[in-house]
Amino acid sequence: MLWASDGAAVGASEECVLGRVEERFGIAACLTEGRMRRSVARVGPWMDSDRGGLQAGAISVHFDHVMGEALNAIGPPNHWQVTTELAFDIVLPPPWESETLHVSGWVAGRGQRGGFAQAEMVDDRGTLLAVGTTWVQCVPVGSSSEIDESGAVGDPARPSAVTLAAHLGVRMGSDGGDPRAELMEPGLWKNTFGGLHGGVWASLVELVAAEVFADVGLRTTHVHVSYLRSPVLGAPVSAIARPVHLGRSFGVVTVAGTDGTGRLCVTATVTGRRDQH
Repeated sequence: MLWASDGAAVGASEECVLGRVEERFGIAACLTEGRMRRSVARVGPWMDSDRGGLQAGAISVHFDHVMGEALNAIGPPNHWQVTTELAFDIVLPPPWESETLHVSGWVAGRGQRGGFAQAEMVDDRGTLLAVGTTWVQCVPVGSSSEIDESGAVGDPARPSAVTLAAHLGVRMGSDGGDPRAELMEPGLWKNTFGGLHGGVWASLVELVAAEVFADVGLRTTHVHVSYLRSPVLGAPVSAIARPVHLGRSFGVVTVAGTDGTGRLCVTATVTGRRDQH
């Protein structure tokens, strides 16, 4: 890895081309400033929970995109960055009175096979709202035919959606009494390379975990997703939440995400806490 005297990565691009998933999550711009990747995203009602207020999973795509782009900007040519772990913490509980969200991401460590990045999300006034981290694995691109420049199909804005679940097209149900969330049309949420966007997986994970927390008055404060394999797209993918601990002050839920063939694709731990004010 080469660095300029001011700490910027040599050869880093000034502005990334946004995919359809990023556009549908309100990201309006993403560019390199020094050694950081910065984005700005519009806030909309589609980020809300069906119980009112922000659905924490709505910020997953923002973190995944910015940190992935920060690592991609300094990665070797003809390679792309596969997210293997994505985590974020809500620092300031919603509601957030801000028209836009600003995410700054930077590379904290880089090796030949992957790297680690961190990020912060602030509001219009610069108040810290959330922090994120990611690990990626560097994978060679076999051919340009693997790259889908068009991304997902359909209306990129989905202006009629009033909740995150409706925006994603999620159907809620249960599995032996545990909450189950199904992403009915995963093909609409592909990343540039044709797989299900990692941020969308994290959104689905948080959605179903929040169902457990809602019953005991907790709110999501921490999400950690490990990506085991890419799902086979076509049939719905699903996530099932199982409570590990639901106490007076905080709770822990594990989530298993599978594709339509039943293969385990992601596993996650989600923490919920009771508001202190």
